[in-house]
Amino acid sequence: MSTLRQLADVAVAFPRSRELLSRDGWSREQLQEHQRTRLAELIRHAKEQSPFYRKLYAGLDDEVSLDQLPVIDKATLMDHFDDIVTDQRLRLTDLEAHLAGLATDDLYLGQYRVVATAGSTGRRGIFVADPDEWRTFLAGLLRSNEYMGLRPHLPRRRVATVAAASSVHVTYRMSRSLDFGVHRVLRLDATAPIEVLVQRLNAFQPEFLYSYPSVLGLLATERAAGRLRIDPTTIVSSGETHTDETVRAVRAVWDVPWYQIYGTTEVPMLGAHCSQHTGVHLFEDLAIVEVVDGNNRPVPAGQRGHRLLVTNLVNRTLPLIRYVVTDLATAAEEPCPCGRPFAVLSALDGRSDDILHLPTAGGGKVAVHPLALRSAMATVADLAQYRILHEGTKLTVSATLRADAAPEPAVAAITERLGAKLAALGVEGMQLDVRLVPRIEEGRDAAGKFRIIESRP
Repeated sequence: MSTLRQLADVAVAFPRSRELLSRDGWSREQLQEHQRTRLAELIRHAKEQSPFYRKLYAGLDDEVSLDQLPVIDKATLMDHFDDIVTDQRLRLTDLEAHLAGLATDDLYLGQYRVVATAGSTGRRGIFVADPDEWRTFLAGLLRSNEYMGLRPHLPRRRVATVAAASSVHVTYRMSRSLDFGVHRVLRLDATAPIEVLVQRLNAFQPEFLYSYPSVLGLLATERAAGRLRIDPTTIVSSGETHTDETVRAVRAVWDVPWYQIYGTTEVPMLGAHCSQHTGVHLFEDLAIVEVVDGNNRPVPAGQRGHRLLVTNLVNRTLPLIRYVVTDLATAAEEPCPCGRPFAVLSALDGRSDDILHLPTAGGGKVAVHPLALRSAMATVADLAQYRILHEGTKLTVSATLRADAAPEPAVAAITERLGAKLAALGVEGMQLDVRLVPRIEEGRDAAGKFRIIESRP
């Protein structure tokens, strides 16, 4: 990575993060006025510079309300990528080739950062940002660091991240952009063997520990067994569903502040916990997030939505307006006591495309939400971690147990609880195969994220 470029990024991102933090004091009305202004600017820019949006929004006024705009999804984005981008030098095939040879923080055309999703839900998504857009994303990350108390300090804080280890992935790329010596940072690959992670973490002794929930669960098991000997003062997680089993395991060994941050490759910093831990504050000055049902209609606060529609107010290079993100979220009914103007997500419950379609007695299919299976598994006291794979008429459950658990009763409990839940949902003809394993090796994508429940054709 170019040191001069890194310093230039930080020189803009740090003061910009101060500006973002000042918005914590806005009223809700100020925030909404900011959104209206930014949205109108974005729509106008998209219509002028993007052939796709020029056609899609033909006849629409720049001041149109958001709910009148059509929805786009990843398939539409990737099918029409070359017409959606506002710099016509950006061609999808060229960006794919750039990613294939990406080793560090190389810029495309000397200007653009190109990142990709891991493709765990099917087709890979490609996203691009210019220097100013990237610096605003970095400012958003610095804002969340401030929420968590991770600020410059002497002696330098020891920060360990166990996550994606490739420049293709946005989390790795952003953390590298901000690594200019303020903290001592250890980066570990989430896909590395657990023995390697334990050895490196023991040697480093981090104060701040960031990883995916599933990795934190594995590390908690190692801590309980005495092999991992670290006691971070702050834990940070993102990227996966926080299951009851993982929360119990982590809390059993580390009773310290635990912050969740929320982001996607499309919008790297969507939100974060504050010190009140009432849920994820959505950074609505950077993106508009709509919680909607399966027909893209608004869902009231307190009810779980089927998906999100996200409008990125920062990225003008690749405009994303009412873009489908298949996360299942619930908006909080009450504002956070901290007084910030941002809406709060009280729950993030996985992805709607993880829903299983299982057979019924009459030969039909019933949609089974992942939460139904997770609620059944949450009643099995001795579980440490699990993964459910759906293939045809078979559900394979791979499970690890706590160190003092008796295997046979645990298998019986998993079989009974899952079977009862499926029967209550009207599912018939499914074979349950419960396997106890010392460690769950499958289910991680290229970024190291873990899919708890997966359905394969």
